[in-house]
Amino acid sequence: MRDLKELLGLLESRDAAERLRAAEELGDYPTFEAVSGLVSRLASDECRAVQEACLVSLCRIGTAEVGEEAARLLRSSNAYVRNAAAEILQELGDKAEHVVRALLCDPDPDVRLLAVRVVGEGHFSGALPLLREVVLRDPDVNVVGSAVEYLGELGGSSQDREAICQARSRFSSPYLDFAVETALSKMGVN
Repeated sequence: MRDLKELLGLLESRDAAERLRAAEELGDYPTFEAVSGLVSRLASDECRAVQEACLVSLCRIGTAEVGEEAARLLRSSNAYVRNAAAEILQELGDKAEHVVRALLCDPDPDVRLLAVRVVGEGHFSGALPLLREVVLRDPDVNVVGSAVEYLGELGGSSQDREAICQARSRFSSPYLDFAVETALSKMGVN
């Protein structure tokens, strides 16, 4: 087994095969240096196999620190990198809840939209209260519509239905009207 310093050096190699092996082996090192190196390589590498190895290793490390570092990638201009970051946060679930809560309050609606997707598709025991909070408080109709869609899929309580109905009264939007009708239909409300 190679040591951390050697693997971090290989992660910067010009040879994609060496970077790939280093990224795979770094998944055995739950340290800040390994996490930081993997996140940086995920964001910058031009080889998809290396990026995917970074993603897998970050999920394998699976600490709250991974969530904090991965959250930075949600602002990337690269769609693959943004989606990889979302996937990592989804896999972390409750370990990343404090990060996701902060992302749901981000000033950028695109980041909040990704955070709603993370909550809706991730492993969060508190997903429903988080989604209801977005539905009741977020100022962006697209963010609210996405949260309504996930609440329709995951929810079903009277609190969920009331939050969805209140969303409709906050906005005048055909998209949100459709999202609300679809969500209520999935909950068995006609």
